[in-house]
Amino acid sequence: MKSARLVLFFVIALTLVRVAMVWLQNPSPDEAYYYLCAQHPAPAYFDGPPATAFQVGLINGVSAGDFLWRAAAPAWAMAASILCFLFVRRLSNESVASISVVVLNLLPGFNVQALRVGPQLPALALLILCLLWVWMAFEAEKNSLLWWALSGIALGGACLYSYAAVFVIPLVIIFVLSSARHRRGRDFGGLVIWIVLPAAFLFPALIWNARQEWIPMMPGTLRSLWHFDSGGFLASLVSLLYFISPLVAVTLLGTWAMLAGGAHSHIRARFLFLAAMPFVLLSFYMLYHGGDAAFFFLLAVPLLLVRARDFLDLIPAGRWAGGTAIALALGFSLHAAAASMDDGRAWDAAAAHARNVFTEELKKGNESLFLVAENPALASVLGYYLKDSLIPPSGHPVVYVGESQDISSQYALWPTYADFVDSTRVADEYYTEQKGENPFIGRSALYITEEKADEVPQTIKAAFESVTLLEEYPLRGAHRNPLYIYLCKNYQTLPL
Repeated sequence: MKSARLVLFFVIALTLVRVAMVWLQNPSPDEAYYYLCAQHPAPAYFDGPPATAFQVGLINGVSAGDFLWRAAAPAWAMAASILCFLFVRRLSNESVASISVVVLNLLPGFNVQALRVGPQLPALALLILCLLWVWMAFEAEKNSLLWWALSGIALGGACLYSYAAVFVIPLVIIFVLSSARHRRGRDFGGLVIWIVLPAAFLFPALIWNARQEWIPMMPGTLRSLWHFDSGGFLASLVSLLYFISPLVAVTLLGTWAMLAGGAHSHIRARFLFLAAMPFVLLSFYMLYHGGDAAFFFLLAVPLLLVRARDFLDLIPAGRWAGGTAIALALGFSLHAAAASMDDGRAWDAAAAHARNVFTEELKKGNESLFLVAENPALASVLGYYLKDSLIPPSGHPVVYVGESQDISSQYALWPTYADFVDSTRVADEYYTEQKGENPFIGRSALYITEEKADEVPQTIKAAFESVTLLEEYPLRGAHRNPLYIYLCKNYQTLPL
C-alpha cells in the first residue's frame, strides 16, 4: 500500500478518535470565550483577528448544541496534516512526508489544539497551503499569477486567524528576489498580488485596531516590548519544551541551523530557512518576553520537518535520537490530551451551583441580582453554561468581569455594570450637568472568584456597601483552586 494511502488512513483514524474525545469533554474557558465573542461580531478582538469567533458563530448558526462548532478543532488538525503531507512531498519525497505527518500529530501542542477550538491550527493549515502555492508559483513557467493569487488568498485567511502569518511576507519577498531568473515582470506582479490580497483581508481589522489606538496589537510601551522577563522566560521555555517535546525542538532548531548553512547555494534550503525564520525568531522573542513561544514555533514545524531527517543523518546515532524523540513526544502528548480533557471538566457543575445560589438569594429578597466573575475566562465559562437560565440586558454578557482599568480582553469594550446610560433624570442635585445614570446603583451582585476574603480586590470592596463570603465551592479536578462566592450588597460605583 502506498505511503499516501497509509497516511490518509492514519489521519482519518486519528481524527475520529479526536472527534470522540471532543464529544466526551465539555467546552473549556477559552472555548467559551470564543463562543461569547461570536455573539458579539466585530472586525477584530483584543485577543486577535476575528476568524475564530466568526467560525464558531457560523457553525453554531446552523447547528444546535455545543458539539459541531467544537468539532472544527479536529477537522482543522486533519486539514493541517494532509497539507503538511502535500507540502513536504512537494519539497522532498513521499517517505519523508509520511514521517513528517506522524511527527506533527505526535507533538503535544498539536494534539491539544486538535481538541480545543482556537486560532492555532487554522493558521497553521492555511499557512502551509500558502507556502505550498508560493513554491508552485515560484516553479511555474506558466500561470504563476494564478498560484500567487491563490497563495495570497490562503495567506489572507491565515492572517484572519493569527497576525503572526503576516511576518512571512518580507521573507518570501527576499527569497523570490534572491533568484535572478525570477526577477521578471510577472514575478513582480505576482508578489504585488500576493501582498495586496492579505492586506485587503486585514483592512477591517486594522481599522478596528486603529480605533482602539492600537492597544490590542501593542498593549505595552516600546520599552516594555523589549523588557526581559526573567520569571516568564523560564515558564515560557518549559512550555515550549513541553508542547513541542524537548528532543523534537532541539532537532528542529538544528535543522534550521543546517538550512542556514545551505541557504546560499541551495534554493530549497533557502526557501525553507527564510519561510521558517519569522516563526523561529518570534518564538525566541516570546521566550525573552515570557510569552507563548510554543505557538509560534509550531508554525515553523512543518517547514523544518522537510529536512529534519537530513539533520539527524549528520549527527552520531541520529536515527536512534529521532526514535527517542518520537517516543518522548508520544508520552508528552498523552499527558497533554488528559490535561485538555480536565480543562473543561466541572465547569457545568460549578455554573449549576452558582445558579442555585443565585436563585436562593432572589428568594431572600435580593432582587435585581447580577453576576460578576474574577476574570474573563471564568466569566465566559460560567456565562456559557448559564446562557439559557439568565437573560442579561441586550448586548451585555451573562456574567460581568469586575470593573478595572485593565484593557486586555473584549470585556473592556462590552457593556458592564459600571456604565452610565443616557437619561434626562438628574441623579444628583449637586451634579446637574450629568445627563446619565447607572441602572445598577443600589443592586446586589454575586462575585465568583478563586480569591480568598483577604484577596478580594479593592474595586469590589469599594464599589459595594458590604462584601460577605457565602460559601466555598470545591472544583473537581487535580490542582484546582476552589471557587468562593461572595454576596456584594448595594452597588454605588467606585469613588473617584
